[in-house]
Amino acid sequence: MANPQDHVYQEFLNYSWEDCTEYQKYLKELQQSEVAEAELSQLIDQAKSFFFCQKTGHILNLEEFEDWKLHNDDKEESKSEKDTNRLVESDTSVSTNNVETKVGDDDDPPYSSNYHNLIELIMSGKPVPGIKPIPDVVLKDQGSISHQSQRTKPWER
Repeated sequence: MANPQDHVYQEFLNYSWEDCTEYQKYLKELQQSEVAEAELSQLIDQAKSFFFCQKTGHILNLEEFEDWKLHNDDKEESKSEKDTNRLVESDTSVSTNNVETKVGDDDDPPYSSNYHNLIELIMSGKPVPGIKPIPDVVLKDQGSISHQSQRTKPWER
């Protein structure tokens, strides 16, 4: 079954970041700031997502997009991503004395909270992972008993 977000992901991959003046302005400000190298690529991805969603009106979840890229073998980056990465790498290498940038840890598998899969689980009556089942019946023997007397109201004093 094809992902309904495929066309959005393709559009995001092929988006022309050179033509987006707000993104270019933010990218320059980000490169001039004292941001840790580990956070730099994450901030750039978040900025791309923000400006893409703002310009196109699409909703893009970066975790689901990365998961989609892994499953669709899209190892080829678009021209604009290569240009942006080259610009970021050259600027960070100058500012950090030629230290390589870290992309991130790939130890944890990406978590995908796909809305449609969740709806299918609920509609089919299957248990949703991570949600505690609550019984429909209240057990009478396990109720609590109050030990304090009821407060008196001001007019009862």
